[in-house]
Amino acid sequence: MRVVILRGGAPRRSRQGPRHEQDGRAGGTGRQPPVPSTRERGALAIGNDQGQWVLVNVSPAVAHQLDSDPRLERLSGLPDARMRAVVLTDAQVDHVGGLLSLRDGAPIDLYATPSVFEELTSALPVLPVLQHYCGVHWHVVPVAGDRLAASFRVEGLPELEFTALAVETPVPPHLAHTEHPRVGDAIALAVRDLNTGQRLFTAPGLAQLGEVELAWMREADCLLLDGPGEEPGRSRRATRDWLGLLSALPARHKVVFDGPGSGVATPDSDTMAHWVRGGIALAYDGMEIAL
Repeated sequence: MRVVILRGGAPRRSRQGPRHEQDGRAGGTGRQPPVPSTRERGALAIGNDQGQWVLVNVSPAVAHQLDSDPRLERLSGLPDARMRAVVLTDAQVDHVGGLLSLRDGAPIDLYATPSVFEELTSALPVLPVLQHYCGVHWHVVPVAGDRLAASFRVEGLPELEFTALAVETPVPPHLAHTEHPRVGDAIALAVRDLNTGQRLFTAPGLAQLGEVELAWMREADCLLLDGPGEEPGRSRRATRDWLGLLSALPARHKVVFDGPGSGVATPDSDTMAHWVRGGIALAYDGMEIAL
């Protein structure tokens, strides 16, 4: 299983974070990782060594990044226009806005919960527009009502087992049922490679970390998470406690998407010490992880 961070947009420089092993080998480039706009975080690609890939969320600039980023050219199949599989974790504008950029070409194989499909046909009608261009093949991930988790497969990646878990994330202002969140509005993804047993857990926009999420995180070899987020009264100590919790988990790869108010992009010296001791890295455009 291979993972590539695809957040799109013009990157900006941040302070040097801990080194990260981009290809599964020890060490790192030691280069200063660029940090894209936090509004476009949470988009990535998951694939294999045979050039088969699925996008997880599509920010408005991802299609441009796939077409123009020279770092992706050596990843067989990823910048190919024929790659049309997408899994959505929610209906946030910054996770679905890039779908319209994929309108030219073959139909999109779209994997999402009933709630997300509903929002993309009504409150944010992306799918009706796409039907007039490339078309969309719906693959419903049955997380809804009293069903809080569901496993599924993505066509072309039979060796990967995806499990969607209902989670709480901030409700986008455009959603019609803002006052009544539903199961399936947002999901985390656990992905297991059936050949190697390696496990990935990612939860873009996760608002609250509960025991269910922690149980899956303890089993993961790779974690891709947002920073602790911007909350009223959050102190530097609370941020360090969050990073301490992440540091204590056994995953070999611990990668944090930058988040507003998290202090992640510009951590203080005490927080940075948690990063170094816990092997935590800051996500950046084009980051590669091999599992």
